[in-house]
Amino acid sequence: MSAKHFPHLFKEGQIGNVETKNRIVMLPMARQFQGFNGEVTQKTIDYYGERAKGGVGLIIVGSTRVFPPGHKFYTPASLNIGDDRYLPGHCDLVQAIHAYGAKAAIQFGHIGGQTVHQSVAASDVQQFFCDGTAYCKPRPITRDEIYDMIELFGEGAVKARTAGYDMVEIHAAHGYLLSGFLSPKLNLRTDEFGGSLENRTRILVELIKQIKGTAGNDFPVSVRISADDFIEGSIDIGESPQVAKILEEAAADVISVSAGSHETQHLSNDIMRLDEDFKRPLFEAVKKAVNIPIIVGGGYRNPDTAEKIVADGIADFLGMARSFLADPEWPKKAREGHVEDIRRCVSCGECLYQRGGKFTYPYGCSVNAVLAREREWSTIEPAAVKKKVMVIGGGPAGMEAARIASLRGHEVSLYEKGKELGGQLLLAAAPPGKKRLLWIRDYLSNQIQKQGVTVNLGVEVTPELIDKERPDAVVLATGATPAQPDFIDTTDERVVNAWDILGGLVEPVGQKIVIIGGNMLGCEVAEFMADKGNLVSVIKMRPGAAMAEDCEPTNRRGLLDSLQECRVNLLSNYKVEGLTGEGVKIVQRDSGEERTLEAETVVLALGANPERGLLEDLKKEEVTFHPIGDCRQPNNIRQAIYEGALIGRQI
Repeated sequence: MSAKHFPHLFKEGQIGNVETKNRIVMLPMARQFQGFNGEVTQKTIDYYGERAKGGVGLIIVGSTRVFPPGHKFYTPASLNIGDDRYLPGHCDLVQAIHAYGAKAAIQFGHIGGQTVHQSVAASDVQQFFCDGTAYCKPRPITRDEIYDMIELFGEGAVKARTAGYDMVEIHAAHGYLLSGFLSPKLNLRTDEFGGSLENRTRILVELIKQIKGTAGNDFPVSVRISADDFIEGSIDIGESPQVAKILEEAAADVISVSAGSHETQHLSNDIMRLDEDFKRPLFEAVKKAVNIPIIVGGGYRNPDTAEKIVADGIADFLGMARSFLADPEWPKKAREGHVEDIRRCVSCGECLYQRGGKFTYPYGCSVNAVLAREREWSTIEPAAVKKKVMVIGGGPAGMEAARIASLRGHEVSLYEKGKELGGQLLLAAAPPGKKRLLWIRDYLSNQIQKQGVTVNLGVEVTPELIDKERPDAVVLATGATPAQPDFIDTTDERVVNAWDILGGLVEPVGQKIVIIGGNMLGCEVAEFMADKGNLVSVIKMRPGAAMAEDCEPTNRRGLLDSLQECRVNLLSNYKVEGLTGEGVKIVQRDSGEERTLEAETVVLALGANPERGLLEDLKKEEVTFHPIGDCRQPNNIRQAIYEGALIGRQI
């Protein structure tokens, strides 16, 4: 099939002596489903194989270590290729990628000073996560350790070539060990690896030489750099084009251009509120400095935007990461012109960190429940017995259940009491920077329409209707209702609910507003209200809790930065005593200080309770039903989609 859609993306590419079938690259990511000792697992193979099958031209397997077990830098927290024992797994992985015509690269790196455990870095400079949490202060890596690492990178490249990889990549971005050498802020060395730009790039030059010298001059080498760390005094666009030029002169075959570090990960990871193409000036500056190709990666989600940056000559290859988690078939669908069928990543960050800052297990995606379940769920099996299925609720859980059930051959009808599909997605997408959440609604509603699901809007389902329709299976996805407190008079005309604000039922302008509840919902409503010219205060009541603590960390950083810019008054560790004529009476838990916040409108943002009205009614009837989503237990979009996907496969 000719690439009549997005022809620049689907033109063949060249990196060194490696030809790619298109210009689309799956960028390296940290999670590889490795085994306990860093070995390739079947889950690793299934994960990458599914992306190769989806039509990508080049896959870069990320975060791989070249340090053998017993080495001081060895860690089992990543894939490893530092010993021959790892080669069989890598051979199988490469073959799984090659089976679908994709090329395979492998990235080598070291985390450096961005870890909670003692590690090494260019210098002993403290580093931080984007929420301000300090990492363990590193010790400076010694010269002997540097040269030992250079030798191990060369040996790792030989192993990679033996395993069948088409090229290797050196990870020198995002504030990790090698990136730290480039940064004037992180590199305070006085030896041959510090000081001038020539010295700060020396370690990368030596690594390229070592890899070429051991694995062969014809074995392509990529170097990934951050064009700008977005940190004062660190690497920026003034030096990064020069770095790229030095790397080209050292025989690098391609430069992969990214930006940011862990301290600015909200910018590095392209959080939801950022424009899709905001890093274009960075890519353009590097591209002008070199003659070798560059790969760019900056939160691209839509094929038209991706096509344009290649068509404009800003990039030779378009790199995407989380877009491939959300939809492995992104390239295939774009090539065939089925853009409306692409399940776009919404940049929620749930695949990176669990709310509260802890790493997520199991690894998952808010919009694609198949991620990390490729072997079990990639193929949707036809139902052995075709059933009449009634799905009640048109939110993400209900729509996903309807989508999967209809794909399995069931006759599915979906009922939504509102005037449009989306459920709480409609509310969640209302605050500034959250409109991408409607992509979920758009995708699911489009798919169920294509699949012939009967959609009934404006219909509130009763037991009588269910009895009339006589379905074989009922899926309850009726959602939740706002939690109501007992410590405040909710009948006071000044008191409204956050959902009413986000739904446009109440629209205060130019008022003094107090929001009770400092979780993600409360903080997002605060931003929403401040954006409309209101003077807003937020009260966080739970002792020791941080504002918006239930928000994924990188998006939380963007939200809190915005609240600061909007001059929202954030009050933590307060108890709400009740309403007065002037506003809300509060007491500071530690000091006992009492004060009253003036308020013309008081907004309740205190979570949700399951909507169980119909569920309780059906318990009294002889009806088999399956509660999913918030009506079972209020949670996030990721859990709603998962439960919908699960029940759709079980019916």
